[in-house]
Amino acid sequence: MKLDRREAIFTVGGALLAAASGAATGKAPSAGFLHGVASGDPLQDRVILWTRVTPQAAQDGPIKVAWEMARDAAFRRVVRRGVTATDAAADYTVKVDADGLKPDTPYFYRFKAGGMISPVGRTKTLPVGDVASVVMAVASCALYSGGHFNAYRDMAELERLDLVLHLGDYIYEYGGGPDQLGMSIGSKIGRVPLPLNEAVTLNDYRARHACYRTDADLQAAHARAPWIVVWDDHETANDAWTGGAQNHQPNEGAWGNRKAASVQAFYEWLPIRPPAPGKPREDISRTFELGNLATIIMMENRHVGRDKQIDLRDPHDATWLVLDMSDAASPKPVTDAETRKAMISAAMQGRDLPAPYAVRVDPDSLRRALARPDRSVFGKGLEAWLEGQLKASVQAGKRWQLIGNQMVMARTTGVDIVRHLGPEGWQTAYAKAAPQLRPWLKQLETLPTDLPFEFDGWSAYPAARTRMDATFSAVGGRPVVLSGDSHAFWVNTLRDAGGKRVAAELGTSAITSSSLGNMLGHVELGPLFSQSCPEVKFCQHLTKGYSLVTLTADEVTAELIGMSTVLDKKYERFVLKSYRLKAGDGGAMGDWVEA
Repeated sequence: MKLDRREAIFTVGGALLAAASGAATGKAPSAGFLHGVASGDPLQDRVILWTRVTPQAAQDGPIKVAWEMARDAAFRRVVRRGVTATDAAADYTVKVDADGLKPDTPYFYRFKAGGMISPVGRTKTLPVGDVASVVMAVASCALYSGGHFNAYRDMAELERLDLVLHLGDYIYEYGGGPDQLGMSIGSKIGRVPLPLNEAVTLNDYRARHACYRTDADLQAAHARAPWIVVWDDHETANDAWTGGAQNHQPNEGAWGNRKAASVQAFYEWLPIRPPAPGKPREDISRTFELGNLATIIMMENRHVGRDKQIDLRDPHDATWLVLDMSDAASPKPVTDAETRKAMISAAMQGRDLPAPYAVRVDPDSLRRALARPDRSVFGKGLEAWLEGQLKASVQAGKRWQLIGNQMVMARTTGVDIVRHLGPEGWQTAYAKAAPQLRPWLKQLETLPTDLPFEFDGWSAYPAARTRMDATFSAVGGRPVVLSGDSHAFWVNTLRDAGGKRVAAELGTSAITSSSLGNMLGHVELGPLFSQSCPEVKFCQHLTKGYSLVTLTADEVTAELIGMSTVLDKKYERFVLKSYRLKAGDGGAMGDWVEA
C-alpha cells in the first residue's frame, strides 16, 4: 500500500486540520500538538506511537489523550483505538504500544486531546516469512545550529520508505552561545538551539528535544515511517564513556545524574520501548527481524561497557616530551619542572610556544595505552550478546545481519593530513579551524601516522576490533555494519589481521554536522582515507545527507543521498554514489561494487 498524493496532503496537512477543528468549537483548546507525531520500534504485530501534548500554561495535572489507527489516512477504516493519559512526570509525552496489528501492513494514526487533533502519521509493521525487499533510510548526527534538516525533508518525500534507522547524535548538548559548536552557521540562518545553555539537567535535555521537535522537516520524517533509534554520545555529552565524557566538567555535577537525565529525556521524547524488566535503562541494544530477509541488531556503545578514550592529558595514557630546539638538529629534553608544566599547558590549549621550545607526545606511550587487551567499545557483556544475536540470525537462515553501530569500524590509521595538504594548505586550514579544534591539530602535526586518526573510534580500540573480527569469522553469515558519528560517507570492507574479508560496512554522513574536512575550510579528505586505509573503498567528507539502503535476498544496494546545501531551505538532492553488495552462495558475501 503506497501513500498516494491525496493521503500525503492529508497527512502533511494534519496540523492545519487540527487547528481548524479547535477553532470551529469557538473555545480555546486546552492542549495542542506542537511537536508532531512519531512511531518506532515496529514489530510484526505492534508498534510504538508517540506524540507530545502541549498543555496550556495554567494547566496542571494529567491530560487524557485518545488515539486511533486506521488503514486509510481519512480514518474511515479504524482498526485500533484507545485512551491514555500523560502529565508533567513524563513531560507530557505520550507513548502507546499499539498491538493486535497485522504484519507487513501500513497504518495511519493520530491523537486527540483537549479539542485538538494531532497531525496524521504513517507507520508500518515488520514482515514475516519471505520478504521481497525492504527500503530504509540510515541517518545520524543532526546539529540544530549546523544547518537546515533538508535530509529529513527528503526522507519524508520518498515514494517508498519502510524504516528509518537513526544511529545517534539525534540531538547535541551544546548551547547557543557564539562560541558553541555550529553557531557560526546557526546565528546567521536563525538556528539557535534552546535552551541557550548547554544541556546538563533533565529540564535542559527535555527542552533541547522539544526544540528539535518543533522543526517541520524532522516532524515530517517522523510522520512518514517508523524509526528505530539508538543514541551516540551527544545525546548526553561529547565522547561519553561509562564513567564520564570529554564534555562533562566537575562543576556540572555528578556524571551519573547527567547521564540519567539524558537517558530519561531520550526515552520520553523518542518512539522507543522501555527496556525489558531487569535490563538497565542504559542498555538500548535490541534486535528486529525482517522476516527471513534480515536481522537488525542495534548496539549501545557509550553507557554500558565503553572504556575511556585515550586522553593526551592523562599521564596513564600519554607521556609529554618538552624539547629545547636551540639546535634543531639535536633537540634536548627540558627537565625543569616549571618550564615543562608551562609548555605542556600551552600546548594542550593550542597556544604557540615561545622559542626555543617544542612539545611532543611520546608516540610509544600512546602505542602502549592503545594496546591494552581489555579495552572495549561495547563491554564484554554486550560483545557476548551480539555474538549470540548473530548466531541466532545465521542459524535461522536470515540472509543478512545488519548491525546498527555508531563510530566507523574500519581501521583508519596511516592518514597523514598535514602531508596531504602541504605546508601552505595546512596553515590555511589551521587558520580556518575553530579554536576548540586547534590543540588537536597541533598534536596531529607531530604524531606518527600509524596511530589512529582519532581516539574515540574503533581504531583506537584495536583489541575490541580484533574480537569483532573473530566473532564475524566464527559466526559467518553476511554481516553489514551500519555506522554514523563521523559526519562523512564511507564504503568499507572489514578484514581480519590475515586479510580475510569478515564484514561489510556502510558509514552514513551527517544530517547537518560538520566533518573535519568542513571544519578545515571545506577540504575534501575522502581520497586520503581511501588511498591510505586498505579497508576503505570510498570516503567523502563534505556532503551532508543520508544513506538509502534497499535489501533483497540477492543484494544490498546503498545509495549515498546528498543535499546541495544545508544553509538554505531550498536544496537539490543528488545521488553521490551507489554501491551494491551481492549475496554469494553458501552464506558467502561479495565485496562492494559501484553501481
